[in-house]
Amino acid sequence: MSFYRELKGFILELKGEGFMLSPRDRLFLKHLEESGYPIELVREALRRFFLSYPPERRKKLPLSMCRHELERLKKHYIKKETAGDWREKFRQKLELAEKLLGENLLVEEPEDPARAEELLEELEKRVAKRLWEGLEEEEKKSLLRKYATFKGDEELFKLLIRRELLKRAGIKSLSLFLD
Repeated sequence: MSFYRELKGFILELKGEGFMLSPRDRLFLKHLEESGYPIELVREALRRFFLSYPPERRKKLPLSMCRHELERLKKHYIKKETAGDWREKFRQKLELAEKLLGENLLVEEPEDPARAEELLEELEKRVAKRLWEGLEEEEKKSLLRKYATFKGDEELFKLLIRRELLKRAGIKSLSLFLD
């Protein structure tokens, strides 16, 4: 079952009105699903985010605004879920990045899962940049149009473009947290 189907009622209940989510909210949920976020984590981030606002303001809040709460929870989730096996997973993700970039990477050995995640995120950005540079101009314009509604939030806009580039290349994520 898709994130949209599983979370629609929950989100509308938190917002306090409506029968459907906006196209922008649906696109954000699709991004989270394709990125591999666990639904329980998304549900908790949404709950915390919406309940931090008075009911009268919740109706107009886009789901993408919960991104910072999601990132906070993700850090706790990483510590809990990657205890023990994160080093091997880091090495596997590093090998994938080397393959995608076509170079041997000299990366420091991270001391904890949080630092490993930071390093992998930087590598993911490099991979996405390389993929972007390999696109035809028309493909670039098409991608920019697809996510134009998010242009006001530059950080999210770049994240969605990066996610799309990785998806087109058949890569789920370089994150320890997301499979």
